[in-house]
Amino acid sequence: MAFSSGFFGFFAHAGFLAAIREAEIAPLAYAGASSGAIVAAMAASSMNNGAVREMLFGLKKADFWDPDPWRIVLLNAIRLFRGYTGYLKGDGFARLLRKLPVRRFEECDTPLAISAANLSQRKQTVFIDGDLIKAIQASGSVPVLFKPVEINGSLYLDGGITGKAPVEALANLCELDRIIVHFIASNNVEEGRHRFLKKRFSPWHMQHLAINIARQEAYQKEIEMVQMRGIEVIEIRTKSPALSPNSLDRGPEAYNTAKASALKLLSKYGEKS
Repeated sequence: MAFSSGFFGFFAHAGFLAAIREAEIAPLAYAGASSGAIVAAMAASSMNNGAVREMLFGLKKADFWDPDPWRIVLLNAIRLFRGYTGYLKGDGFARLLRKLPVRRFEECDTPLAISAANLSQRKQTVFIDGDLIKAIQASGSVPVLFKPVEINGSLYLDGGITGKAPVEALANLCELDRIIVHFIASNNVEEGRHRFLKKRFSPWHMQHLAINIARQEAYQKEIEMVQMRGIEVIEIRTKSPALSPNSLDRGPEAYNTAKASALKLLSKYGEKS
Protein backbone atom coordinates (compact mmCIF):
# COMPACT_ATOMS: atom_id res chain seq x y z
CA MET A 1 0.00 0.00 0.00
CA ALA A 2 1.26 3.47 -0.91
CA PHE A 3 0.13 6.77 0.57
CA SER A 4 0.56 9.80 -1.68
CA SER A 5 1.78 13.26 -0.77
CA GLY A 6 -0.93 15.78 0.11
CA PHE A 7 -0.61 18.96 2.16
CA PHE A 8 -1.65 17.98 5.72
CA GLY A 9 -3.36 14.93 4.26
CA PHE A 10 -2.33 12.58 7.06
CA PHE A 11 -5.80 12.71 8.62
CA ALA A 12 -7.37 11.39 5.41
CA HIS A 13 -4.59 8.79 5.03
CA ALA A 14 -5.16 7.61 8.59
CA GLY A 15 -8.89 7.29 7.94
CA PHE A 16 -8.12 5.22 4.85
CA LEU A 17 -5.77 3.01 6.88
CA ALA A 18 -8.56 2.42 9.41
CA ALA A 19 -10.89 1.40 6.57
CA ILE A 20 -8.31 -1.01 5.13
CA ARG A 21 -7.93 -2.65 8.51
CA GLU A 22 -11.69 -2.87 9.00
CA ALA A 23 -11.92 -4.55 5.59
CA GLU A 24 -9.31 -7.04 6.86
CA ILE A 25 -6.79 -6.18 4.15
CA ALA A 26 -3.23 -6.81 5.39
CA PRO A 27 -0.61 -5.23 3.09
CA LEU A 28 2.79 -6.91 2.75
CA ALA A 29 4.62 -3.58 2.55
CA TYR A 30 4.03 0.16 2.79
CA ALA A 31 5.40 3.28 1.13
CA GLY A 32 4.72 6.98 1.44
CA ALA A 33 5.74 10.48 0.46
CA SER A 34 5.35 13.65 2.53
CA SER A 35 2.20 13.40 4.69
CA GLY A 36 1.81 9.86 3.34
CA ALA A 37 5.18 8.91 4.83
CA ILE A 38 3.86 9.60 8.33
CA VAL A 39 0.89 7.23 7.98
CA ALA A 40 2.93 4.63 6.11
CA ALA A 41 5.27 4.54 9.12
CA MET A 42 2.31 4.26 11.49
CA ALA A 43 1.04 1.29 9.49
CA ALA A 44 4.40 -0.44 9.10
CA SER A 45 5.07 -0.13 12.85
CA SER A 46 1.63 -1.67 13.63
CA MET A 47 0.44 1.44 15.47
CA ASN A 48 -3.18 0.67 16.37
CA ASN A 49 -6.06 2.88 15.30
CA GLY A 50 -6.61 4.26 18.77
CA ALA A 51 -2.98 5.37 19.07
CA VAL A 52 -3.12 6.91 15.59
CA ARG A 53 -6.23 8.92 16.46
CA GLU A 54 -4.75 10.01 19.78
CA MET A 55 -1.61 11.30 18.08
CA LEU A 56 -3.43 13.10 15.27
CA PHE A 57 -6.68 14.32 16.83
CA GLY A 58 -4.82 16.16 19.58
CA LEU A 59 -2.49 17.90 17.12
CA LYS A 60 -2.22 21.68 17.47
CA LYS A 61 -0.40 24.15 15.26
CA ALA A 62 1.78 25.13 18.21
CA ASP A 63 3.05 21.54 18.42
CA PHE A 64 5.13 21.95 15.26
CA TRP A 65 5.08 25.69 14.47
CA ASP A 66 8.60 26.79 15.44
CA PRO A 67 9.57 29.68 13.15
CA ASP A 68 12.74 31.70 13.29
CA PRO A 69 12.40 34.96 15.28
CA TRP A 70 11.22 37.87 13.13
CA ARG A 71 14.53 39.66 13.56
CA ILE A 72 16.26 36.69 11.92
CA VAL A 73 13.75 36.65 9.07
CA LEU A 74 14.11 40.43 8.55
CA LEU A 75 17.89 40.20 8.61
CA ASN A 76 17.76 37.52 5.93
CA ALA A 77 15.30 39.61 3.93
CA ILE A 78 17.87 42.43 3.88
CA ARG A 79 20.36 39.88 2.53
CA LEU A 80 17.75 38.85 -0.09
CA PHE A 81 17.41 35.50 1.72
CA ARG A 82 20.80 34.34 0.45
CA GLY A 83 21.52 31.09 2.32
CA TYR A 84 18.14 31.13 4.10
CA THR A 85 16.50 27.72 3.70
CA GLY A 86 13.09 27.80 5.40
CA TYR A 87 10.80 29.44 7.93
CA LEU A 88 10.18 26.56 10.39
CA LYS A 89 13.07 24.89 12.17
CA GLY A 90 11.45 21.44 12.17
CA ASP A 91 12.31 20.60 15.79
CA GLY A 92 8.62 20.48 16.76
CA PHE A 93 7.88 18.19 13.82
CA ALA A 94 10.69 15.85 14.93
CA ARG A 95 9.32 15.77 18.49
CA LEU A 96 5.91 14.72 17.20
CA LEU A 97 7.45 11.92 15.13
CA ARG A 98 9.18 10.54 18.19
CA LYS A 99 5.72 9.51 19.42
CA LEU A 100 5.85 6.68 16.88
CA PRO A 101 6.43 3.27 18.50
CA VAL A 102 9.70 2.69 16.60
CA ARG A 103 12.79 4.76 15.72
CA ARG A 104 14.36 2.75 12.92
CA PHE A 105 13.10 1.06 9.75
CA GLU A 106 14.50 -2.24 10.99
CA GLU A 107 12.11 -2.15 13.97
CA CYS A 108 8.99 -2.03 11.76
CA ASP A 109 6.83 -5.14 11.49
CA THR A 110 6.35 -4.63 7.74
CA PRO A 111 8.79 -3.44 5.03
CA LEU A 112 8.61 0.32 4.51
CA ALA A 113 9.86 2.76 1.85
CA ILE A 114 9.86 6.55 2.23
CA SER A 115 10.83 8.96 -0.55
CA ALA A 116 12.45 12.39 -0.27
CA ALA A 117 13.95 14.92 -2.68
CA ASN A 118 17.75 14.93 -2.37
CA LEU A 119 18.75 18.53 -3.10
CA SER A 120 22.47 17.85 -2.81
CA GLN A 121 22.50 14.97 -5.31
CA ARG A 122 19.64 16.31 -7.48
CA LYS A 123 17.57 13.15 -7.36
CA GLN A 124 14.88 11.25 -5.48
CA THR A 125 16.13 9.15 -2.58
CA VAL A 126 14.18 6.20 -1.19
CA PHE A 127 14.86 5.29 2.44
CA ILE A 128 14.30 1.66 3.46
CA ASP A 129 16.62 1.36 6.46
CA GLY A 130 18.28 3.45 9.14
CA ASP A 131 16.85 6.42 11.07
CA LEU A 132 13.08 6.38 10.49
CA ILE A 133 12.37 9.69 12.23
CA LYS A 134 14.90 11.58 10.08
CA ALA A 135 13.56 9.97 6.91
CA ILE A 136 9.94 10.95 7.66
CA GLN A 137 11.02 14.45 8.65
CA ALA A 138 12.92 14.78 5.36
CA SER A 139 9.96 13.49 3.34
CA GLY A 140 7.57 15.90 5.08
CA SER A 141 9.68 19.06 4.87
CA VAL A 142 7.56 21.28 2.63
CA PRO A 143 9.77 23.70 0.64
CA VAL A 144 10.02 27.26 2.00
CA LEU A 145 7.87 26.34 5.00
CA PHE A 146 10.42 23.92 6.56
CA LYS A 147 14.18 23.99 6.48
CA PRO A 148 15.74 21.03 4.64
CA VAL A 149 16.76 18.01 6.72
CA GLU A 150 20.41 17.03 6.65
CA ILE A 151 21.19 13.29 6.45
CA ASN A 152 24.73 12.05 5.87
CA GLY A 153 25.82 15.34 4.37
CA SER A 154 22.88 15.73 1.95
CA LEU A 155 19.96 18.14 2.27
CA TYR A 156 16.46 16.74 1.77
CA LEU A 157 12.99 18.19 1.18
CA ASP A 158 9.44 16.94 0.65
CA GLY A 159 9.16 13.53 -1.00
CA GLY A 160 6.12 14.71 -2.94
CA ILE A 161 8.31 17.02 -5.04
CA THR A 162 9.71 14.18 -7.13
CA GLY A 163 6.50 12.13 -7.38
CA LYS A 164 3.10 11.92 -5.74
CA ALA A 165 3.60 8.37 -4.43
CA PRO A 166 6.64 6.03 -4.51
CA VAL A 167 4.93 3.06 -6.15
CA GLU A 168 8.07 1.79 -7.88
CA ALA A 169 9.98 1.86 -4.60
CA LEU A 170 7.16 -0.15 -3.04
CA ALA A 171 7.30 -2.70 -5.85
CA ASN A 172 11.03 -3.10 -5.22
CA LEU A 173 10.57 -3.89 -1.51
CA CYS A 174 9.16 -7.39 -1.97
CA GLU A 175 7.24 -9.63 -4.36
CA LEU A 176 3.81 -8.06 -4.96
CA ASP A 177 0.93 -8.74 -7.31
CA ARG A 178 -1.15 -5.69 -6.43
CA ILE A 179 -0.55 -2.17 -5.08
CA ILE A 180 -3.25 -0.01 -3.55
CA VAL A 181 -2.56 3.74 -3.65
CA HIS A 182 -4.48 6.15 -1.47
CA PHE A 183 -4.21 9.22 -3.67
CA ILE A 184 -4.77 12.80 -2.53
CA ALA A 185 -4.88 15.04 -5.59
CA SER A 186 -3.29 18.48 -5.62
CA ASN A 187 -6.16 20.96 -5.54
CA ASN A 188 -4.94 23.17 -8.37
CA VAL A 189 -4.54 20.22 -10.77
CA GLU A 190 -8.28 19.61 -10.58
CA GLU A 191 -9.34 23.25 -10.96
CA GLY A 192 -10.95 24.75 -14.05
CA ARG A 193 -8.96 25.19 -17.26
CA HIS A 194 -7.58 28.71 -16.66
CA ARG A 195 -8.58 29.25 -13.05
CA PHE A 196 -5.08 30.48 -12.18
CA LEU A 197 -5.64 33.61 -14.31
CA LYS A 198 -8.40 34.72 -11.94
CA LYS A 199 -6.17 34.60 -8.85
CA ARG A 200 -3.86 37.20 -7.39
CA PHE A 201 -0.17 36.61 -8.07
CA SER A 202 -1.09 34.53 -11.14
CA PRO A 203 2.57 33.85 -12.09
CA TRP A 204 3.12 32.10 -8.74
CA HIS A 205 -0.02 29.97 -9.25
CA MET A 206 1.10 29.11 -12.77
CA GLN A 207 4.48 27.90 -11.51
CA HIS A 208 2.86 25.95 -8.66
CA LEU A 209 0.49 24.27 -11.12
CA ALA A 210 3.37 23.38 -13.47
CA ILE A 211 5.28 21.72 -10.60
CA ASN A 212 2.22 19.72 -9.57
CA ILE A 213 1.67 18.59 -13.16
CA ALA A 214 5.30 17.44 -13.38
CA ARG A 215 5.19 15.37 -10.21
CA GLN A 216 1.87 13.82 -11.17
CA GLU A 217 3.33 12.89 -14.56
CA ALA A 218 6.32 11.30 -12.79
CA TYR A 219 3.93 9.30 -10.62
CA GLN A 220 1.99 8.10 -13.69
CA LYS A 221 5.23 6.96 -15.33
CA GLU A 222 6.08 4.97 -12.20
CA ILE A 223 2.69 3.29 -12.38
CA GLU A 224 3.29 2.35 -16.02
CA MET A 225 6.68 0.85 -15.16
CA VAL A 226 5.18 -1.16 -12.31
CA GLN A 227 2.33 -2.39 -14.48
CA MET A 228 4.84 -3.58 -17.08
CA ARG A 229 6.16 -5.89 -14.36
CA GLY A 230 2.71 -7.48 -14.08
CA ILE A 231 1.70 -5.66 -10.90
CA GLU A 232 -1.86 -4.33 -10.72
CA VAL A 233 -2.19 -0.78 -9.37
CA ILE A 234 -5.46 0.25 -7.75
CA GLU A 235 -5.73 3.98 -7.12
CA ILE A 236 -8.37 5.03 -4.59
CA ARG A 237 -9.38 8.64 -4.03
CA THR A 238 -11.53 9.42 -1.01
CA LYS A 239 -13.51 12.56 -0.32
CA SER A 240 -12.38 14.64 2.65
CA PRO A 241 -11.83 18.35 3.34
CA ALA A 242 -8.45 19.88 2.51
CA LEU A 243 -6.58 21.02 5.61
CA SER A 244 -3.91 23.56 6.50
CA PRO A 245 -2.01 24.49 9.68
CA ASN A 246 -4.89 26.79 10.58
CA SER A 247 -7.69 24.24 10.13
CA LEU A 248 -6.41 21.24 12.09
CA ASP A 249 -9.63 21.25 14.11
CA ARG A 250 -11.24 19.68 11.02
CA GLY A 251 -8.82 16.76 11.19
CA PRO A 252 -11.29 14.32 12.78
CA GLU A 253 -13.83 15.22 10.08
CA ALA A 254 -11.26 14.48 7.35
CA TYR A 255 -10.39 11.17 9.04
CA ASN A 256 -14.00 10.01 9.38
CA THR A 257 -15.01 11.18 5.90
CA ALA A 258 -12.07 9.41 4.27
CA LYS A 259 -12.76 6.23 6.24
CA ALA A 260 -16.44 6.14 5.26
CA SER A 261 -15.64 6.91 1.64
CA ALA A 262 -12.93 4.22 1.54
CA LEU A 263 -15.20 1.55 3.00
CA LYS A 264 -17.80 2.28 0.34
CA LEU A 265 -15.23 2.19 -2.48
CA LEU A 266 -13.57 -0.98 -1.18
CA SER A 267 -16.97 -2.65 -0.93
CA LYS A 268 -17.69 -1.83 -4.60
CA TYR A 269 -14.28 -3.08 -5.66
CA GLY A 270 -14.83 -6.32 -3.71
CA GLU A 271 -18.14 -6.88 -5.51
CA LYS A 272 -16.44 -6.42 -8.92
CA SER A 273 -13.67 -8.83 -7.94
